[in-house]
Amino acid sequence: MTPAFLTWPLRCRGWRATLLLFFAGLLTALAFAPFECWPVLFFTFPLLVYHLETATRPHVLRHLFFFGYGFFMAGTYWIANSMLVDADKFAWMIPLSVLGLSAGFALYLLPMGYGFARLRTHDALSNILLFALLWVATEYLRSIGMFGFPWNLMGYVVTPSERLLQSAALLGPFGLSLPVVFAACAPLLWWHKHPARHAATATMLALVTLAYGYGMWRMPEGAALTETRVRIVQANIPQSLKWTAQGKDESMRLHGALTHLQTEAPVADVTIWPETAFPFLLNAQSPWLARLKRFAHTDGYLITGAVRDDPPGAFTRITNSLFVITSQGRLAASYDKHQLVPFGEFVPLRSILPLQKLTPSDLDFSRGSGAVTLTVPGLPPFSPLICYEVVFPWLAVHRTTRPDWLLNITNDAWFGRSPGPYQHFTMARMRAVEQGLPLVRAANTGISAVIDPYGRILRALPLGARGVIDQALPQPLPPTVYARQGEIPTFFLWLLFGLFWWRRKKPR
Repeated sequence: MTPAFLTWPLRCRGWRATLLLFFAGLLTALAFAPFECWPVLFFTFPLLVYHLETATRPHVLRHLFFFGYGFFMAGTYWIANSMLVDADKFAWMIPLSVLGLSAGFALYLLPMGYGFARLRTHDALSNILLFALLWVATEYLRSIGMFGFPWNLMGYVVTPSERLLQSAALLGPFGLSLPVVFAACAPLLWWHKHPARHAATATMLALVTLAYGYGMWRMPEGAALTETRVRIVQANIPQSLKWTAQGKDESMRLHGALTHLQTEAPVADVTIWPETAFPFLLNAQSPWLARLKRFAHTDGYLITGAVRDDPPGAFTRITNSLFVITSQGRLAASYDKHQLVPFGEFVPLRSILPLQKLTPSDLDFSRGSGAVTLTVPGLPPFSPLICYEVVFPWLAVHRTTRPDWLLNITNDAWFGRSPGPYQHFTMARMRAVEQGLPLVRAANTGISAVIDPYGRILRALPLGARGVIDQALPQPLPPTVYARQGEIPTFFLWLLFGLFWWRRKKPR
């Protein structure tokens, strides 16, 4: 006989069950970086599906909302750290961030709950298939639009295994989420003593073996390198200091010193500073360009993030930008960020909402024109991604002009030593595998790294460190299935799951 304490989570009803699922949602966030405790999913997801199977329709909605509330609260609480940078202005927003933002994301699960309550059956396997289908559809819906937030998608739990991570080259994060969610729910089949439990378990083990074998086949022993050398500068400037007069002087001093730091590595072709590393306004006519040339080696380049004022001096339009500066002090190329952070870089519905954005100045940032491939003489063409843009798989490259590498500059100092920077870095790694392109990441406080097109970290600086990375740029791979087809393979996999569910479903 099963001990009562083991069956208690399944016997809870009403608000006890809802509270239990809220804590299960909190635990689910442990599956992601930096904890990567993915086995917790084999407890939290079966528990959730079991209670969704047995609850009344109103309780299904309540259960899912509070599970999501816990999941998003534990997974995104670190956003509140950004309100402490200027606590006098923004500390009052911390409850809105931790409680309100989590509730907003949990609302995405209500349509899923309605669909599950309407379509669930008496068959556990059908219900698991339905849950996986609806969960992944919900992940996609919360990832698109102005407020899109594709954070902690279930597909990211495979990243601790470099071999399993290679499947991202075929399916991307949404396609990986589908089998991950289904596998996580599978223990419920054993609780129900479902006749298909042995076959389902064998199928999952076979798929994991196949994916692992594909990863071993796809990954060579080492990364092939180009002759292009990069130097990444990680100055580790605290965000509270960054925009002060002292902080600006310190930023220029540290970035300059690290740029000219003597090491045994060959001279870099390009030196890369992080997002807004240059602490003054910059534009194509700025006299600063002539001063910045000393940070680019002869016939090389300096790439830095900075705020562009356009037109110069008017301060009527600003953009979060990336500049490529030559050793002669000329602007070789530039890029303006186009996927902006709501309330961080602009205030949605500003005429209605009496709020300030978190970044300095009352002027909202303007959007750039979209993804580009920048080409400058002497460097392989690259796709620039500023901060938050790297978490969107479809923003990684221009649709028609494929680059040879991805460049992600970011400033995660806003979030301190929290899970946020680790999760951000994990998503950047998956972009490299999806596209079959190396990724160079320059982060103000970390994690900076050079990542090969298989997602392997060749060199890295940890969170909170100060230093440089000198590394030859890895060679790109031919376009992957995901690079060529995008979400189409995921859509067909979703349809295949849906067809299997349709054939099994029995009216309740």
